[in-house]
Amino acid sequence: MTPPDALALPHVVEAIATGLGNQDDLESFLRAVPRSLWTPALTAFLDCNTAAPHSVCANWPRIELRDMDLSPEVLALLAATLPLRPRIQLRCPILDAEQLASLVAAVGPALNSHAVSSLLLQRCPHLRRVVIYVVFILPTGSIELNDLLAVVAHRHVKKMIITLPRAPPRLGYLLAAWLSTAPATKLRLSHVAQMDHDAVIAFCDALQANTTLTKLAMYNAPALGGFHGRTLPVSLKSLDWHARPNTVVDDATLTDLATAVGPTQLERLICSVFGQLAACPAAAPMLAQLQWLTVSGPSADISSFFYCDLSLSTELLMETLATTCVHIATLHIYAPHATRDGASAVFAGTVQSRHLTSLRVSMDLFDVLDVLMELVAAGRHLRTLHLKITFPNEETALLLEANEAKRVLCRALALTQNVPFVVDALPEDTDAFVVDALGPRADRGSRCRLIFT
Repeated sequence: MTPPDALALPHVVEAIATGLGNQDDLESFLRAVPRSLWTPALTAFLDCNTAAPHSVCANWPRIELRDMDLSPEVLALLAATLPLRPRIQLRCPILDAEQLASLVAAVGPALNSHAVSSLLLQRCPHLRRVVIYVVFILPTGSIELNDLLAVVAHRHVKKMIITLPRAPPRLGYLLAAWLSTAPATKLRLSHVAQMDHDAVIAFCDALQANTTLTKLAMYNAPALGGFHGRTLPVSLKSLDWHARPNTVVDDATLTDLATAVGPTQLERLICSVFGQLAACPAAAPMLAQLQWLTVSGPSADISSFFYCDLSLSTELLMETLATTCVHIATLHIYAPHATRDGASAVFAGTVQSRHLTSLRVSMDLFDVLDVLMELVAAGRHLRTLHLKITFPNEETALLLEANEAKRVLCRALALTQNVPFVVDALPEDTDAFVVDALGPRADRGSRCRLIFT
């Protein structure tokens, strides 16, 4: 096929090719065009998959890099694709800043989402998300880390995730600069145990003045306390705040935290000290409009983020939700060791929270069976119930595997008059009468969906 004269120009061919939506269309078009009309950039893009098939995957409009150990020839090939403006993404860990420097020297303007060294800050103007994850710092790594943190002040990054046990003093100032100049929407800080006090105050001041942040997550960041008397951004919709496991949060931090959240328009809260926070008068305005809440009980899983001691009893917790958090629509309770009375209080309290439509809870099988009537009553109030069945000990877990536990509960529910539940995914080998009572049917759309997790 010979293209019309008007199309027989390399730059026209390139313009058409880059306007196509996927790799198949790109290849089909180029196969119909003489290779002599391909631009060097188009040729380089198609050659990426054969030059380093295990390291580079070119799938228009993206190029995925699966290895940082790239030869000079491959780097040159990647650089040659830049006129096409491909979306270059890193799908591999960065273990050597020197390799990253070589890569960005070649293709920096096309990178848009990865953890990056600050030396390359000006070469990556399209960054939108930065992740910095440091488990430990080698003696020789402090200078490199200090340089790396300059990226925190990037003017165009919207999302920042930082895990940094030993934060250099400048981190607070860099975060303050980012919050003051960038269109920040999401910030997550984990294990920030130490930071210069003046830097902390600079960060908290900038946080209070910010007007774009919508999500903030703080996991074990004692250096920042409860934000030291500052309030959180008026734009904030979601807050995760978790103290270090098995530690007591002092009254001053709780008061500061309540002061910080009080004037906000939070819709979603995940908090390891919710019981204590709910008792602080300063938090009341925020609680009144809260729609989504996760609280948790003591957990034996040390890898879990959801730690807390429910300092409010379960009964008082549910009463607080009904009288204070009157707009709660979604509630997650992580309390695998809740007592029978606690299980009863959760289900009974559900009925009192008139806007609550979705409940996610972990409970012991035998406690659930003991409070079956309360469970049924809750089902008549809810639209969705996510239930994770736990066991009182390992011996019981070995004797009664998860599917059998679900079958036991489903049999009990199926024998209930006017059962309010429908179960989309019943356990294998479920009895026919249970399927008839709980299985999905067109006329059961108004029932509460019981979902086993």
